[in-house]
Amino acid sequence: MFGRKKTAGKEAVDAQLLNLIYTVREGIVRERSLANANVSGMTEREKANIARQEGLFDFLHRQARTRKVSAKQVEEFSVRFNLEKINKG
Repeated sequence: MFGRKKTAGKEAVDAQLLNLIYTVREGIVRERSLANANVSGMTEREKANIARQEGLFDFLHRQARTRKVSAKQVEEFSVRFNLEKINKG
């Protein structure tokens, strides 16, 4: 009753947070590759977009550390995410 932890809820929220972190990280990589492929160089808008995504990634990473997401959950999510990425490409 009192003082009982809701572990199932925490794990689900942590999984959503990890998904968001990996999605933002992929967006940063994609934006950088597009900017580097551009012959005329990066525009101010591209620089600002990359900086915004990096700030979001830093914030989400800090939130994951604050929530003390388990290393096992991060490892499982990382493996699953990378396998999905390999299967798509």
